[in-house]
Amino acid sequence: MNWTLFALLGVLFTVLDLSWMPVLRIGPVWPATVPVLATLVALWASRPAALWGPFLLGLFVDLCRPEVGIDAAGGLWAIRVLGPDAIGFLLGAVALQSLRRVLLRRHPLAIAAATLAMTALSALVWGAIWSARAFWGETLMPWSAGEALSALGQRSLEALATAIVAVPLAWLLLRLMPWWGFPGTAFRR
Repeated sequence: MNWTLFALLGVLFTVLDLSWMPVLRIGPVWPATVPVLATLVALWASRPAALWGPFLLGLFVDLCRPEVGIDAAGGLWAIRVLGPDAIGFLLGAVALQSLRRVLLRRHPLAIAAATLAMTALSALVWGAIWSARAFWGETLMPWSAGEALSALGQRSLEALATAIVAVPLAWLLLRLMPWWGFPGTAFRR
C-alpha cells in the first residue's frame, strides 16, 4: 500500500470533515469522509495494512474532533479522548475482513454499503466506550442524563449520511486504484 497517498488523503479528508462537511448538515447530523477512506483500505489493503490504516485514521479523528457536552452545572465543555473512533474503525476493519471475498469491491455502492456497516459498528463501539466511562465517578459524558440512546441514534444517522456521501467518494477513490499499490489490483478498463 502506498502510505504516502494514504497519509495525504487522510489529511485531506480530515480537513474536509472539519471544514466543509458541516455545510451539508441536516439538523445535528452531517456526513464524514474519513470512514470512506478507512473502508477502502480495509477492503483492499493487505491484512496488516488493512488493520493499521483504519486504526491510524481513527486516532487522527479522535485527535481532531473533540467531544462536546454539558456538565452538571450547565456549562459547555470539549474533550479529546483517544480511543473511541480508533477502536471502532479497527473493529469495523476486522468485520470487513470477512466480507472482502463476497463483496464486489470495485463497485461504489458496495463500498458505500461497507462504509455504512463500518460506521454503524464504530458508532456502537463509541457508545460502549463512553458508557463504560460513565461507571467512573465525575466523568464528563457527550450526552445529557438520559439521552444516551439519542446520541447513539445521532451517530447512526451520521453513518447513514456518510454512506450516501461514500458513493461519489468511492467512485473517485477507485479511479486512484493504480496509485494505491494494493496487492492484486490489476485494474481493467
